[in-house]
Amino acid sequence: MPEELNEEGLEKAIGSGEAWVIDFWADWCGPCKKMAPHFEEASEELDVNFGKVDMDKHQQLGGKMGVRALPTVLIFEDGEEIARKSGFMDKDKLKNWINSEA
Repeated sequence: MPEELNEEGLEKAIGSGEAWVIDFWADWCGPCKKMAPHFEEASEELDVNFGKVDMDKHQQLGGKMGVRALPTVLIFEDGEEIARKSGFMDKDKLKNWINSEA
């Protein structure tokens, strides 16, 4: 199950040195709602940490991370962003992308 992250939680996750897949989303975003179950299922099937940032609650965090479209998924490894993708992805596309990057 993806962890809900605020600014402090995101900094802790990124700073952990572990691989993290972070979804920046909003409740009003149709593609975000459509992707949510795929993101959750992928989190249960892959051995990577998953987190979600609600842009309605943490707009400044999205700006700080350079998120300009929703949904946007970022992959972090060893404290560094290694990949970024915006737009809807189904579970298979999401898993394949994560496996190719992380």
